[in-house]
Amino acid sequence: MGVAMAVTKQKSASVSHRRSTDARKDERIVRTRIRIDAAFVELLHRRAYGNIRVNDVTKKAGVGRATFYAHYPTKDALLRSQFDRIVAPLLLISPSDPCFVDVSALLEHIRTAPQIYKALTGADAGSAPRVLRDCYEARVRSLLQAKTKVRDSPEIRFGLNLGIVARFVSATLITVIECWLQDGAKETPERVQILFNQLVGPGIGSLREVG
Repeated sequence: MGVAMAVTKQKSASVSHRRSTDARKDERIVRTRIRIDAAFVELLHRRAYGNIRVNDVTKKAGVGRATFYAHYPTKDALLRSQFDRIVAPLLLISPSDPCFVDVSALLEHIRTAPQIYKALTGADAGSAPRVLRDCYEARVRSLLQAKTKVRDSPEIRFGLNLGIVARFVSATLITVIECWLQDGAKETPERVQILFNQLVGPGIGSLREVG
């Protein structure tokens, strides 16, 4: 009995030690990722995406290249991660809007940091516009798919049209945002949302008949 209890205590201590070690490791991973993300955003405030190198991010974050690549395989992957974490949640389903996509929260966010978006879409943006286009399209696609599952919502069967619609909606959104910023973001996010609805809504609404 004594031996069995000793073995049990030893195993318990070993498990506790392993969990404690894993917890510390997870905390280090989170802290490192936060430093990389913060460095990346700070650099975007000062230069275009295409002019930012991985070395610039690691130097600003105070980490090595190997550490960076342990978290993100490429600079584009870092941008995608930022989009998924910050931007994607700002694009929401809106049953009351004809285009079903509420972008007002995203517009408000862009309005508070226009320099970052310009760094991602300007002449020296490099691969950022392509990455953003893919990210917007993926998010819009997921919202439209979710919309078809909402109870009491108008039935729209996208079928093979889903990819076309998602690309159309995301491309329109990108164009609206770019023009809005070029004009100094004078219009309110609510007014821009109305314009976005007017541009996209009729096309999506017509699918009720096609479906």
